[in-house]
Amino acid sequence: MGILEQTETKRRYLLGSPYILGRDLTCNITVTDLHVSSTHAALTWRGTGWELRDLNSRNGTFLGTRKLLPRERVTLEPGQCFQLTSGGARFQLVDPGPPSARARSEARQEVRESSGSLLVLPDDETPLASLFLDVSGRWVLESGHEQRHVVDQERLLLGAEEWLLELPTFTPETLEGEAPGIEGLHLRIGVSRDEEHVVVTIVHDNQHKVLAPRSYHYLLATLARLRLKDCTLPEAEQGWVDRETLCRMLKTDDNKLNVDIHRVRKQLSTLGIQDAAGVVERRPGTGMVRLGIRSVEVFAL
Repeated sequence: MGILEQTETKRRYLLGSPYILGRDLTCNITVTDLHVSSTHAALTWRGTGWELRDLNSRNGTFLGTRKLLPRERVTLEPGQCFQLTSGGARFQLVDPGPPSARARSEARQEVRESSGSLLVLPDDETPLASLFLDVSGRWVLESGHEQRHVVDQERLLLGAEEWLLELPTFTPETLEGEAPGIEGLHLRIGVSRDEEHVVVTIVHDNQHKVLAPRSYHYLLATLARLRLKDCTLPEAEQGWVDRETLCRMLKTDDNKLNVDIHRVRKQLSTLGIQDAAGVVERRPGTGMVRLGIRSVEVFAL
């Protein structure tokens, strides 16, 4: 994950994108030095690395001994330092990784880190909650039937355990990146005649990725069939099914359905798909779900 350290204080900051440094209290890092501009410089994740940009500051942003031009953009290398003004606060990029969400549990003495833009809590074996980014760059908590926005440093109670959320900020531009999103995928689902075996293939830019077989792939097959059945309806109305009906179709219960939804999202997230949580959409306040991938086919193996 991206980590910035202020070299004098050794304080470390978990980077979101964009990440603003300056004197204004609304900045992600506030520097009280009067020589620093209100919004002095910005760090932005560009898909392959962190870009430093001077925001037309009054006294300049320095990379080593070189003063950046106003609005100039440069890519920071791992371990590279920069300063706000020639003798001001000095920062070092100690971890050049992409932005990442985390959650801390003091009871477990554990830190959970997101995979892509999806964070599953408390663990992959007993997923009780998912956190993911929506199209506006805000973090969404989904737990059982609840879906709501959450913010950085919010404390989340799951069962008897409390988790402290560390959520980087994003912009919609950042979410696009270079990795595929749900909108750009085609889903091919093969189902055996006895309905016992399901083969799921993700297609993107003429590249085919066959997913490792999992029991929850039958959930995808069922949701895909429902979406295809509604293909004559407006897109916004296609494929929706209430959870109770879906549980009967899958011969499962609500808790197992939640677990399967978490796991299929996790599997797609590990492939680098930006908005993997969108593979299963929920209609807030209705208890209805549907397959979030528009382009899909189901065929007999």
